[in-house]
Amino acid sequence: MIPPSGGDRDSLPPLLLKVSPPDSSKNFNNKTITFTFDEYIDQPQEIFKNLLVSPAPFVFPVVESKLRTLTVRIKDTLEPNTTYYYNFGNAIKDVNEGNVLHNFSYIFTTGNTIDTLQLSGKVLLAETGGVDSTLFVMLYKSGVDSAIIKDHPRYIACQQALIMFM
Repeated sequence: MIPPSGGDRDSLPPLLLKVSPPDSSKNFNNKTITFTFDEYIDQPQEIFKNLLVSPAPFVFPVVESKLRTLTVRIKDTLEPNTTYYYNFGNAIKDVNEGNVLHNFSYIFTTGNTIDTLQLSGKVLLAETGGVDSTLFVMLYKSGVDSAIIKDHPRYIACQQALIMFM
């Protein structure tokens, strides 16, 4: 006698079943966002490296998981009439096989409309002319050249992320 094989290996990342408040919510005023997936998820790894919030918060949100639920607790004050974009990068994965839910994102606005303006382009390396996928683009409200040192960036984007404007 041999033990059962357990079937085919799971190769699919977790699937979102429910989010509260719903994605693309308007007039958002919550401090907690709860995501429910179809399978158990692991505690988000390297959340400070993976989670991209735009506009950038002064106080980073707390992200926790338990069983099939991921909870984001917003610690920063939300600005009025502002669209917020959360991209979890590679932080969300299932418990057993470690299948990653790549670039999972969530968006909401504190106003009546989701901003639709976008900026797109490529950041090229001057040395080679090639594209570097590890770079981040940061936009500052101030046009002063010392803003990079003195101010907090208003918007941040990585290779696949969307940059939104107010």
